[in-house]
Amino acid sequence: MTISRKWLLMIPAVAGLLLCAGIWHFRAGSASAATEEKDQLTVQRVDFPVLASAPGLLEAARSVSIGPPRIRNEYRFKLVRIVEEGKEVSEGDFLMEFDGSDISRRLREETGNYQRVQEEYQKKRSDFDIQLRDLRLQLDQAKADYEKLENKLNAQAEVESAIVIAETQIRRDAAKQKVALLEKKVQYLSESGRLDLQISNSNQRHYKKHMDDLLDAMDALTVTAPVSGVVIYKRDWNNEPRQVGSNIFVLDTVIELPDLSSLRAKVMVDEIDAGKVKVGQDAMITVDAIQGRVFNGKVVYLSTILKQASYDRPQKIAEALVEIRESDLKGLRPGMSTRAQVQVGRYPQVIVIPLASIQERVGRSFVQVWNAGKKDYEWREVQLLTNDGISAVVSAGLEANEKIRSKPKI
Repeated sequence: MTISRKWLLMIPAVAGLLLCAGIWHFRAGSASAATEEKDQLTVQRVDFPVLASAPGLLEAARSVSIGPPRIRNEYRFKLVRIVEEGKEVSEGDFLMEFDGSDISRRLREETGNYQRVQEEYQKKRSDFDIQLRDLRLQLDQAKADYEKLENKLNAQAEVESAIVIAETQIRRDAAKQKVALLEKKVQYLSESGRLDLQISNSNQRHYKKHMDDLLDAMDALTVTAPVSGVVIYKRDWNNEPRQVGSNIFVLDTVIELPDLSSLRAKVMVDEIDAGKVKVGQDAMITVDAIQGRVFNGKVVYLSTILKQASYDRPQKIAEALVEIRESDLKGLRPGMSTRAQVQVGRYPQVIVIPLASIQERVGRSFVQVWNAGKKDYEWREVQLLTNDGISAVVSAGLEANEKIRSKPKI
């Protein structure tokens, strides 16, 4: 009786233990199923693009190159002020300024020369006027004397003796010669004075033009933006921008003002992909500085000659230009690092799986395929056709709608 009573007391405890075990088993099974569902991928057939990746930089197809002003007899300039790189400027805004100390010195010299020849011209003009006035007064007096003698001679013709008449004739002839001589002097002085004043006036114009040119040069040393744009410093052969204090030659470019609506990617296509890339192919462009955005583009140019990537990189590349086919280019700037994924081909309706789902064993590829009958995964070898670094194209070993494990587990 005592034993039966003990068993009766144990029955509820055993039932409770069995119930807890059942709940734990149900939850564990549900969790395992949920985990399996989460790790599973259903294999699908999709179109797989074949891409050629090419790094490069953004550049503007249209830009305005700006350097020192063109000033006569000036071939080298010293930069004393420049706008900061990356600033957006409007037409007429300040860009840079060059040292004008030498031009200022020459302007002072030319100003002094101009004032000197001006004073010389005024003095010559005054002296000329005085000399010409004196000569004309002398000429008028000589003409008056001649007319008096002529009248006197006419009056003496009948009343005076031959000796007196002869004396008057001599004096009249001398007066006539004096008139002729003074007339020649007036004419000579007028011509010579006019030429002398013309020379002085020409000298004035010469120095005045030099002064105007130097004043224009002083104004030109402050360079303003001819168009609106974003300031980009032009790098020299050492990839260094010009700085305050740099000596700039007349043909050098200091600043580029690119047209931001004409931005494109200038990329380097590796020689193994150069034969696949063609003009007209579509491309996807990513910019390192702008995460999360992909820009559509099209290849518009491909160089026919391979060249070395750089002096320290012997890799052979072909240059390509990819035009950005987007209207919203906000944030993009020339010189930004970019990468173009050019679609050089396509595999239609193929099985594509993530590379992370594949395990390599001695040069062979395996995936874990879900076996619904066994409720477990089994290893299966697959044949790969190609990959893009993220996904792989399976040519054999898998069928559409089969389920695989996204990350193999051993």
